[in-house]
Amino acid sequence: MLSLVSLVDVLVHAVRQISRWAARLIGLLLLAVVTLVIIEVVSRKLLGHSFEGVQEYAGYVLAILSAWGLSHTLVERAHIRIDVGYSKLPIAARAALDLLSILAVNLVGWMIVIHAWPVFSGSLSNHTTANTPLSTPLWIPQLVWVLGYTWFALSAAVLAIRALLAATQGDSATIHTLIGMGHDADQQEAGDLETATARGKS
Repeated sequence: MLSLVSLVDVLVHAVRQISRWAARLIGLLLLAVVTLVIIEVVSRKLLGHSFEGVQEYAGYVLAILSAWGLSHTLVERAHIRIDVGYSKLPIAARAALDLLSILAVNLVGWMIVIHAWPVFSGSLSNHTTANTPLSTPLWIPQLVWVLGYTWFALSAAVLAIRALLAATQGDSATIHTLIGMGHDADQQEAGDLETATARGKS
């Protein structure tokens, strides 16, 4: 059991690192697109010349950003969650809700993947191109897009497995650290978790 937990911990660490680097890379791409848009606007206003494809590729980057940003948001516990009454519940109840939430995220993530891959494969097999002057082969941006959603689903699966292992050990603190609500303002919640962890070790 301990070896399995250690293995999954390694996977969780890898998921976190890859998601962070992916978020940084996509952030740089977004900055590049913003720069190109600014140059294109200035050139159009001052020189009367417009660059073709800037808006098209900006759309691709935004789609890729939305897909790859999900995994980073998940591992950093930054998704918007409704927390009415959450902090007032016992620790065990919070852990149960956290487990329910990560299982729901897995359901949504894998449903997206199941429906996204046929979109990519259809564009690839049909040699579909964008209805733009550049006629970009759509499978290229769609491949990066679908890989982002696939990585999100895999990340959610790894977190769910680790959280379920923690649940079998009664380790609510680990569940909270992995998938709990990340409200830094709620110091009472943090204190409750530290107390529960201390009692579990004694």
